[in-house]
Amino acid sequence: MFRSLASSLITLFIVILAGVMLLFVTKGSADLQFKRVAMDGDRSTDLVLHEFMEKHSPKPSAEPVTDKMEVADEPKPVAGDGPKVVLWISIPGFRGDYIENSDTPFFDQMISEGASTTKLRPNFPCLTYPAHASLATGTLVETHGIPLDSFRVESGEIVDHPLDQTLLKAEPIWTTATRQDIRTLVHDWPLSQKQGAENVTAYHLDSYDPALTDQQRLDALWEAWSNDKDEKKLRLLMVRLNGLLEAGMKNGPRESGTYKAVGELDKMLGEFIKKVEDNWATIAPEKGGLAVIVTTDHGLVDLDKNINLPQLLGDDLMKNLDVVAHDAVGHLFYKDLPENEAQAKVVIDTLDGELKKRIYFRTLTQEELPADWAYHAKDRIGDRVLVLKNGYAFTDATASEPVFDPSEGPGLFGGFGYPVETSIRMSGEAIIWGYPKSPATGDLGEINFQKFHATVCKLLGIQPAAGAVTETLPVD
Repeated sequence: MFRSLASSLITLFIVILAGVMLLFVTKGSADLQFKRVAMDGDRSTDLVLHEFMEKHSPKPSAEPVTDKMEVADEPKPVAGDGPKVVLWISIPGFRGDYIENSDTPFFDQMISEGASTTKLRPNFPCLTYPAHASLATGTLVETHGIPLDSFRVESGEIVDHPLDQTLLKAEPIWTTATRQDIRTLVHDWPLSQKQGAENVTAYHLDSYDPALTDQQRLDALWEAWSNDKDEKKLRLLMVRLNGLLEAGMKNGPRESGTYKAVGELDKMLGEFIKKVEDNWATIAPEKGGLAVIVTTDHGLVDLDKNINLPQLLGDDLMKNLDVVAHDAVGHLFYKDLPENEAQAKVVIDTLDGELKKRIYFRTLTQEELPADWAYHAKDRIGDRVLVLKNGYAFTDATASEPVFDPSEGPGLFGGFGYPVETSIRMSGEAIIWGYPKSPATGDLGEINFQKFHATVCKLLGIQPAAGAVTETLPVD
């Protein structure tokens, strides 16, 4: 019995102990607190962590930097930061609205990546030879002396589309560059064929072949450029491509055949530049960059009428006149006048009176020529200068009447040469682009011809010729 009671008491004690433990678990330890008694030498946790970080962090070197120590390399110049190579392409008759009316992916690329304008304003007269002379020399007619495509020289001889550079009274860019040790190629630029004995370009053509296509002209340029073996690379290359002007004159400036020619030229130039890029490492100076300049000499208008001037004036007036007239400009030189001054004046007054009766052109004395034309060249400008109305052209072709439709001959339907202030369509396209980067970007705005000589000089790192305009276009 005593064992039974003891066993019961033990069981009860276990049950009570289990209940207390269960109560402790369910209530948790929220009311329990533990407090550590501080002892000598205790340090805060923050201090211990700080000392740990100090001990294990890497220490900066106290050794001074010397030339022998490895330092970061300076950035190397990218291709294109070296000497510039200038490719100057003249496209006569390149009207400012041709690109917007034609399929021209390469011209579009050049414009988006480079600089351009449709407001390239030629100075009077807007003709091939005077314009190219202004572009090349950075001067106007009164300085370079080229008044027409065909003109009378001091001896009285009439030269028609001449080749002789000595007719220029100002230095052209191909001579300026060569004189300053820039190797140069010039193909088909007016007056570049017969260069004389000094500062002759590395490459030029001795004659001009009007039958060549633009593709043949580009092929000839590439053959000379790619086969040049001189250690000093060519850095100025100039070429004139006449195919677009020929199309505009044959079809008229606003016809589908002309727009098609714009697209064909675009494709041709795109392929040519691709070939240049692919071979750049071998044809360019080390780290050299390419600057492409595209210019024109004038725009183009629809031709309404042709005029045969000698036929219009008649035999009686022509007895005392030499006539040099083409496109929109004519020069009249007096000849065989009476020795008596009074009698000579009578002849001149009669001529002037008859000229005023003609409604197709303005007649200007040398004194009446506008000052901003700078249109003076001793013994090369006529005693009277005739400037036709827009849409009219002087021609040597004849018909039943002195004034006749283009369809009656000679089969040309474009006109040029008019002052830009009376015919805005004389304005043209200009583009500056480059590889691997363009030396200029954005809209060039309204610009004239005279700045291109100095601009090319700036790109080549040389000085403009004496007498040339020194202001440049915004290029790097």
